[in-house]
Amino acid sequence: MLIDCLVVTCSAGVQQLKLVQVVRDDVEQVLVSTTSERRSSSFNQLVVRDGDVVSVDCVAAGACPPPSVVIRLGQRDVSDLFSTSVRRSLSGQRRGMRRVQYRVFKHRRKVGGLRASITYDGLALRCLATVPGFAPLSVALQLIVFCNHS
Repeated sequence: MLIDCLVVTCSAGVQQLKLVQVVRDDVEQVLVSTTSERRSSSFNQLVVRDGDVVSVDCVAAGACPPPSVVIRLGQRDVSDLFSTSVRRSLSGQRRGMRRVQYRVFKHRRKVGGLRASITYDGLALRCLATVPGFAPLSVALQLIVFCNHS
């Protein structure tokens, strides 16, 4: 009896971390991104109006095991205002030498998500991904919140 052996190795830490806006269902606009070679934060701005849903997604790609992804607004953890999904993929041609990688998505919620407030003006919206044994990766946007005039 022949036994078919499948050996799968894990990838290293997070290879890319990005904050994106979904323009259409299948198109992402990358707002800020970093790679494992550049471990310092990138910093850009996101302009929203008071009361709008902050429509950004955080994507951590390439890690194994799946990274822990946290979203912070200033010092406050707002991860519970985002939904999480994890996708696994295998790469490599040889069956016994495949590598598994995970992509962790923190998706914005249209209802009950993070709503902009004038008190958030100037605060950093930060996405932080950590994998045990590796340095964390972080990307951030500064929120610019405009008032709504009636």
